[in-house]
Amino acid sequence: MITRPRLIELGVAAALVALAALGFQPMYGGAVFALPAFGGLVVGLGSILLGRLLKQTLVTSVVIAVAAYFLLGSALAMPTVATFGVLPNLETLDGLVRGAVFGWSDAVTLTIPLEAPPYIPVLAYFAAFATAVISAAIVAYWPVRVGAGSTLRRAVAAAAPLALLIATIILGTHLTFLAGLRGVLFTAIALVWICWRSASDATANTPATSGASAATRRKLVGMGTVVLGALVAGSLVGAVVQPATAQRVVARDEIVPPFDPLDYPAPLAAFRHYVNDQTKKTLFTVDGLAPGSYVRLATMDSWNGVVWNVSRDSGTANGSGAFRLLGRDLPEPKLFSAGATTPVSITIKDYSGVWLPNASYPTGLSLEGPDAAKLSQNLRVNTETGTIALTSGVESGLSYDLDVTALKVPNNKALAAVPAANVSTPPMASVPDVVSSTAKQYAGGATTALQTLQNLQKSLVNQGYLSHGRASDPVPSRAGEGADRVEQLLTQSPMVGDQEQYVTAFALMAHSLGYPVRVVLGAKVPKKAGEVPITGNDVTAWDEVAFAGVGWVPFFPTPTKTDAPKEQTVKPKIIPQPQVRQPPRDHPKDDQLLTPVQTKDQEKKKSQHGFQIPAWAYWAGGGLLLLLAIVFVPLLVVWLLRKRRRRKRGTGPTDRRAAGAWAELASGFHELGLDRPGHVATRGQLVRHYETTSEESGVPVQPGVLGPLARRVDHAVFSAGQLADEAADALWKDVDGVLAHARDGLSWVRRRLSDYRYSRS
Repeated sequence: MITRPRLIELGVAAALVALAALGFQPMYGGAVFALPAFGGLVVGLGSILLGRLLKQTLVTSVVIAVAAYFLLGSALAMPTVATFGVLPNLETLDGLVRGAVFGWSDAVTLTIPLEAPPYIPVLAYFAAFATAVISAAIVAYWPVRVGAGSTLRRAVAAAAPLALLIATIILGTHLTFLAGLRGVLFTAIALVWICWRSASDATANTPATSGASAATRRKLVGMGTVVLGALVAGSLVGAVVQPATAQRVVARDEIVPPFDPLDYPAPLAAFRHYVNDQTKKTLFTVDGLAPGSYVRLATMDSWNGVVWNVSRDSGTANGSGAFRLLGRDLPEPKLFSAGATTPVSITIKDYSGVWLPNASYPTGLSLEGPDAAKLSQNLRVNTETGTIALTSGVESGLSYDLDVTALKVPNNKALAAVPAANVSTPPMASVPDVVSSTAKQYAGGATTALQTLQNLQKSLVNQGYLSHGRASDPVPSRAGEGADRVEQLLTQSPMVGDQEQYVTAFALMAHSLGYPVRVVLGAKVPKKAGEVPITGNDVTAWDEVAFAGVGWVPFFPTPTKTDAPKEQTVKPKIIPQPQVRQPPRDHPKDDQLLTPVQTKDQEKKKSQHGFQIPAWAYWAGGGLLLLLAIVFVPLLVVWLLRKRRRRKRGTGPTDRRAAGAWAELASGFHELGLDRPGHVATRGQLVRHYETTSEESGVPVQPGVLGPLARRVDHAVFSAGQLADEAADALWKDVDGVLAHARDGLSWVRRRLSDYRYSRS
């Protein structure tokens, strides 16, 4: 039977869990967290309450809660994949386990808002469920006691929601959801609950009287006043000293995501490998794209003076390095003017890497094959750039379907009236000075963003020549996209390079003029019908500039002319001079002043005199010394320790010397391999142990010698008379004889091993 006070306590616990669960809102964005979070709260709390009403034990109630977790979790946490939206299936059951185990790591490694994998809502569901089960179990099954036990009971019940509140802060983001209000309410409810119950538990099992009720009300009012005053003062102080949102410490800032695109080679740096080494190899096939359209591999917006790469700002959704795990449907970019959507099928052949080929901006992605479900967990998508990465690597035979939405670009007349978008892009490092001056020269008197960019493109196309550095090209062309290569391209005459250099030069010039620009590596679809093979010769690169309200408009600054004139260089003519005999030297130079070349033979002769130790001899000698040290240094240490032990036992009064002789016998036997049992109390018992275990241990013991020796030692130690020095020396001599006999009976190997043993007994 659940009493009214316990029902009130369950309600208080539910309120604390609900306030803590609101911290999931910034992680999921919007109200999508509400159903799994509050659903888990109801399932956990209701299961414990049901078990208590049925008068079940705590273990049975927990079993009921676990069953309810799996039975109702499909509808509350994974309705999109549940059967008919509510019934569990194998996929939802697997997701309920995966979300509980891996959801915590996904929460700090995936880009917010958390939308995929499908089991990601299970994190909020499981967290609220587990917290509610713990708090409700404590409230319903922990007996109510008077005094400190009551305070401990409520404090432990409130600890679980407090842990959830802290977890949502650590696993969350720099953004907060009613943080101040939630903190004040949580603290007020927890403090009032703990203190109020500890004050009233004294009369929990006794009939209430009017005097007791009045006293309880006075205590409650006084306590509430104090708590409210503390909360108000704390809120006012916190509003002044609280850190800025950007200074919040969250786990995602300290934990490296499992997929960091900067760990892989720069995509554009492999351009020459495609166009030269894989010219005729089929990288992948495309079905559904119109001839002349473009396939996208990777998008880069950061240049470090050496290569292009994705930006390091992976914590936001705008950078090219922001990849997140998504489901079948992919959201459109924020800056995007959607055009027609086309279904496309791609099959991988000789292409490899982590960048998955796609077209334009994919809004749907579905892998095919038996490993599709497993591979889908390794997909990372950057919706702003239309780039897809497969962290496990792209392998031959992989097939997948895409829903590709094209960018709707206005005509030049309409686009001329559109300004460049206000998009934050990473700064460019080590840009040569010639880039800025050339950009101003190429831009001319352009008055619009489109005209300026078109002037840059036309200047590069008209003045430049195309060369991939092949042997068949009219002029050589060095690969690279670094600062030195860009400076060479813009200063040499004629201007020679390929897409790797021209798109870099265009991007740097556009960036110097203040335009948001990025570089794309992809391929151009040949003019063929049906399933079209894409070879290395089809790989290309282009630039994209952001226009307000439109999106990232492509520009192609690479020229198509290949007949570049060879650069003419005039070499100075060398006129041979007649040889003139030089007069003899008046003062011959000393042999010590001759150059090393002139004294080469003499040095060889000098090196033949005297004995020189070869280098191998030093190595051999050093190795031998090291081996000797390993063998003999431990022997020396053991020998010194034994000498010290014997000297200590062999000095002092004669009774102590006699006892020391027997102790030396026990130590010697132990070092030879005849151990002393811990249960032996007297020397007579030890003698019987040595004689009975001698044959088993392989250590020979002289029969009939140890017994008299033990009695002599006992007499010397326990008799009232003083033992003569000669008798003590005789005991030591007999002990040495027994040990020598035992040692001689061992094999050579056991004797050598015993030399390394030291016993303290």
